[in-house]
Amino acid sequence: RGKEVKALLIDGDDMTQDQYQLLSRNLNADVVDKLQVIDNYNKNRIMGDLVESNQAAINLKLKKSMQGKVNGSASAAGSVEGRYEGDATLVWLKSKFKMIGLFNSNNISKDATGLLRYQEFGSQGAMQQREELTKKIVNGPGIITTGLVAAPDISREYVLDNRNYFTSPLLHFRLTKSVKLAMRTYAVKDRLRFTGSDFTNTIVSEQNQWSLSNNQFAQKVRHNISTAIELSHDNLKKFAGNLNLQIGWVKDEHGFQNFTSGFFTDTLSESLKAQRKGYAAAYNGASKVNDHTVFNIQSNFSYLPEIKNFEIQTNRLHFFYSIKDSFDLFRQQTNIDLIQWQNSFSFFRKKSVNTIRYGVETNWQAINSRNSVSGLDSTLSMNSRKISFLDNRVTFSVLKQISGKSSIRADANTGLGLTSENSTAQNSFFLWKASVSYRYKIKAFSGFNFSAGTNRELPNVLFFHPSAMVSANASIKDGASIIKPVESFNISASFADFKIMSKFSLLAGVNVRYAKTDYVVNNILVPQYSVSTWSIVNNNRQVGANFDIGTFIFPLNSTFRFSSNANYSINNALLNNNPVENQFIFAGITATWVPNFKWPIGWELNFSKDFFSNKQTSKDFVNRNSNQTTNILFKLRSKFKGNYYVGTQYNYLQLSSSQQFHLWSVFQNLILSQKLNMDVTVHNLLNKRLYTQQYNSPNSISKNTFVGIGRYILCRVNWSF
Repeated sequence: RGKEVKALLIDGDDMTQDQYQLLSRNLNADVVDKLQVIDNYNKNRIMGDLVESNQAAINLKLKKSMQGKVNGSASAAGSVEGRYEGDATLVWLKSKFKMIGLFNSNNISKDATGLLRYQEFGSQGAMQQREELTKKIVNGPGIITTGLVAAPDISREYVLDNRNYFTSPLLHFRLTKSVKLAMRTYAVKDRLRFTGSDFTNTIVSEQNQWSLSNNQFAQKVRHNISTAIELSHDNLKKFAGNLNLQIGWVKDEHGFQNFTSGFFTDTLSESLKAQRKGYAAAYNGASKVNDHTVFNIQSNFSYLPEIKNFEIQTNRLHFFYSIKDSFDLFRQQTNIDLIQWQNSFSFFRKKSVNTIRYGVETNWQAINSRNSVSGLDSTLSMNSRKISFLDNRVTFSVLKQISGKSSIRADANTGLGLTSENSTAQNSFFLWKASVSYRYKIKAFSGFNFSAGTNRELPNVLFFHPSAMVSANASIKDGASIIKPVESFNISASFADFKIMSKFSLLAGVNVRYAKTDYVVNNILVPQYSVSTWSIVNNNRQVGANFDIGTFIFPLNSTFRFSSNANYSINNALLNNNPVENQFIFAGITATWVPNFKWPIGWELNFSKDFFSNKQTSKDFVNRNSNQTTNILFKLRSKFKGNYYVGTQYNYLQLSSSQQFHLWSVFQNLILSQKLNMDVTVHNLLNKRLYTQQYNSPNSISKNTFVGIGRYILCRVNWSF
């Protein structure tokens, strides 16, 4: 019916939030008595009767005779190379107590969290989410990666020298008919290592040339523990609400080392140690005033302290003069306290074809930072700042059903924003946010959407966060010193069509955006140790289009999908009073082909390519930059007599003209019984980056390689119960 499945409930209880694959893969079908569909699903069910949405929930009613039985799965894998993986999921469901237990440990660079995409404590989220304050409880600054050589995105999944550990119990208690208590605990540890090398040969003449080689090594270790407790009350006649409490701890250790050899020897070591802990509380409650009106309260508070220590040490040996230097080049320590408190008080009224919401909102966010920078045993910079933002708003929205096929919605809020520094009031700003949208429904799966909006908002307080240094030659952001509201205007239109009989779907859309940002940033530059101020005024104009088509081709008996998107933007900035213009072009295409022949062999082919181009122009220079990314994934599977099949997978990923990844694997599977099967995986990875640069030909030639090769044979036994 055109609805999106938002949750999978067990006897009315949401155990996994939107990660319902945990239940669908580990719950036997014979324990289910009946299936129910809940329209306009909302975690607060009183609000679900008032707020129209395209979300639905599926509720599984369990057989009473099957309650208390254990379901789940377990697998163990190992290889002669020392690779291993252990995975287990335990599901135990009773009328008043439900539990899901998860465990995974591996050293094959597989994400140990598996199906459960855990909310990492302290991860950077949307600081100003106003509609669903309880979705992301704790928000905070992330850790900036150290090292001159950054691990590519794909390395987290494919680099073999990795360790992952994860465990999580999900507990759910029904204390009374209307009161529930849920608890989630996550414990994650992962370690990643990677290496790189480069070689430079400088040729002055055949008799006069010298070479330099660099070898890099980096390691990242992260520990994360988080616990969330939720108490909910659900009396559909008058009141429904939930209180969520969360506590967590994160520890990061990043290390980087670069060894240079040639006519001199140089060792550069970098380390970053960061630790943060925090607490958060969120409440969402709704109370019925009468048959047509509901009063809604949403409140969210979080406190997140963070400590960072960063340092660089260099040892250098000059071969010509036999001089050895050892000194600390750079040290930085940062202490951050991040606080956020959001509140929303609203009335929802629904009568006939109109739904109206009106109320007030408050948002307070503050950051207290203490930052010290030293180099060569002398203090370069030291500061302490307390920045806070406060805005109060009046909100109003209306949804009107014009006919059975069309509806229009308008939202508006306006108020006053205040900024202060070191407990002294600085500025006040008039803020607003307004939008209008129109939806026309042609058929069950076809329609047209149009929306337009404008806003003037205070920026995220993280603009004032002092960032950690990334290398000895990079700059440090000491946080913004002056900042003004961000203004933007958006307009978008989209069309969708899906025909069931022909299995044809089409989605097309256009969006336009204009934004203006005005702020000032202080930078400390190393190793010159000079201080400069960058005044930035941005005027961004963007236009984008997307196109997505999918169809089932009868002559080829195949499913085919093609999509493309393009975006063009112009950015005018003022850097130190010098105007600079940036032009960006981004485009991408994606194609998928899945045949459905009645053959013992089947395959799937996925292809995608992205294009990026940037031109930067000022009165002093013109810079151009372009890049293309290509990704090809091919899967082949053949089935033989009995319960045996063989498959293979090849993945080619080109991130730039010089960086390529080749992943090839073969897997075999033998179904031993209904609940037991065994598979063998042969894995081969070639991660290669190679390029040659020549300056003032033929005087200097530079070659850089980053190669990681991993091969293993993994035997796995899977058991479901």
